[in-house]
Amino acid sequence: MNDTLRLLMERNLLEVFGQRDSVRRAAAIAELYTADCMFFEVEEQVAGRDELNAKVGSILKDAPGFVFRAVAPAQVNHDLGRLRWQLGPPGAPPVVTGTDIAVFEHGRIRALYTFLDQSVRT
Repeated sequence: MNDTLRLLMERNLLEVFGQRDSVRRAAAIAELYTADCMFFEVEEQVAGRDELNAKVGSILKDAPGFVFRAVAPAQVNHDLGRLRWQLGPPGAPPVVTGTDIAVFEHGRIRALYTFLDQSVRT
């Protein structure tokens, strides 16, 4: 089960947070997240798949041409997962680094907590 949940977190990074097409992103969210999912940042939280899709769209709009990359494979401990990531231009140093902590429920992400390590805006 841990391999399945690790893959789920890595797919979330690429297919949800890395997907600029909102229709494709919505399909990935429907597959990877529970219907009553929550997404938490330090100063904001969103509830539900539609709000998550809109939030990710906003994040990507503020980072044109940037891509998400995993720093290392996701780690899973029972119903919790951790994935360290970077965001920045392809082939260049990251502009933002962070860590996602996921709470799993029945093989899907029930809640995702994002912690930013570094933010350097140009």
